[in-house]
Amino acid sequence: MDALLVYFFKANIALIALYLFYRLFLHKDTFFKEKRFAILLGLIFAIVYPFISILSWIQNSKPAFAISQKLSTTLPEITITAGQKESLTTGEIVLIAYFAIATILLIRIIWHIVSVLLLARNGQKEKLYGQKIIYIQAGTAPFSFFKLIFIQPSDHSFADLEEIIHHEKAHVNQHHTFDVLLSEIICALFWINPCIWLLKNHLRANLEYLADKDVLHFGFDQKSYQYHLLRLSYQQTPAKLGNGFNVSQLKNRIIMMNKKKSSWVGLCKYTLTLPLFAFLLLSANAWSTKLEINQGQNIPVSIEKPTDYKVSLMAQNNVSQAKNNVKVVKEEDLKMSDGEKAMLGVEQMPVFPGGEVALLNFIKDNLKYPASAAEKGIEGRTIIRFIVSKTGYVTDVEVVRQLDPACDAEALRVIKMMPKWIPGREKGKNVAVYYTIPILYKLKKENKDIFNVKKGDPTPLIIIDGEEKSIDYLNDTTKIKPKNIESFSILKDKSATDKYGEKGKNGVVLVKTK
Repeated sequence: MDALLVYFFKANIALIALYLFYRLFLHKDTFFKEKRFAILLGLIFAIVYPFISILSWIQNSKPAFAISQKLSTTLPEITITAGQKESLTTGEIVLIAYFAIATILLIRIIWHIVSVLLLARNGQKEKLYGQKIIYIQAGTAPFSFFKLIFIQPSDHSFADLEEIIHHEKAHVNQHHTFDVLLSEIICALFWINPCIWLLKNHLRANLEYLADKDVLHFGFDQKSYQYHLLRLSYQQTPAKLGNGFNVSQLKNRIIMMNKKKSSWVGLCKYTLTLPLFAFLLLSANAWSTKLEINQGQNIPVSIEKPTDYKVSLMAQNNVSQAKNNVKVVKEEDLKMSDGEKAMLGVEQMPVFPGGEVALLNFIKDNLKYPASAAEKGIEGRTIIRFIVSKTGYVTDVEVVRQLDPACDAEALRVIKMMPKWIPGREKGKNVAVYYTIPILYKLKKENKDIFNVKKGDPTPLIIIDGEEKSIDYLNDTTKIKPKNIESFSILKDKSATDKYGEKGKNGVVLVKTK
């Protein structure tokens, strides 16, 4: 599910960027063919680019790698949780509802296609002006669908029929139905994004501009043609997927017919789509380079401050000493061969001895919450990146997201003392690989004791469910939780000593759990 959500996030970001680019640079010019190509290319790119990997290029390009590192630190982190689920989560219910609506919209598209095909099969056919046409109900607007043209000749004069046929032939010859179907399908899949609906409207309007241009270029009178459009403005197209002769935005069509042609210099704007696509592609891959290369490279480790925390002097204040506390290994083991570079993602990733669980336990067992950070109430995430060399040793340990000097230094200390890993492999050879681990520092909320006894005061006898216990046991919420206490009573003086003898002289606390 996480991968699906990531895909939808990336695709929707691209659709939003495409629409904003269109409105800023392409909306008002008269380069209709180039505009059509730019929108179609953008739609196809938005669907496909999340699957395109350029990790190998990024890791071999220092500028690209530097940009990807900066981009990836601003992206949200995905936490992977395990465990069986007895019921659907809120996120899953929302996802099911989303796809239910998308399915309805896709079924609607299929129904429209079937309706047109039935109309084509059952309708009367005739050849007009050298073009095969299919009769439709009187009073409805002409339209085309792939190579089919639908029209009711009795609704139009001979002069108007010739204009209509030529207009629809332009749609057929330029394969405009493909554009319509593609935009409708993308709208169904990404229906929640308003930008795709707006792009679809602009795309369909641009198809009409293209057909209108073809009609006028053929030699039909411009003013007569515009009056013809006005006369048909009341008719409705029976097929939503067809390219209708009479469509909405009639005012914009007439404006575009009369508009002065854009300067050819304006074509330079269309080249800006290339850096836009490059930026989106680099951003998508930057997400992968830091925190999502695979699940094994994104292990969130949560370290809670214990109630009575005691940490080493090194972890408390001596940050410089912590940074220098590197496990001693042979120098030749840390060297990579000439020209070798650490990779971001490989066929077989490095493995900590014992696997991910062992890695998690190693960090939790060795990492201590710095007292200076705990006293200041500092919480948050520090992200450590390192290289697992081709010999399996941990090298080049660095902080890529800082939290606090003491916390960062403690994390560095623990990562540097890791044992030898099973190295990563690419094409059957051991290779050096980057690895990233986020470490979450989180202070434990202080729990108030159920029963407070001041220092020096006599200690009462604690009886829980008939068994004698200590005050520490009663106050330990891991052993007995306040919500599980059914009754709580106190015996004093004679009533306490009569029942419990000398042990009850300081009072007796009776606790019964549920």
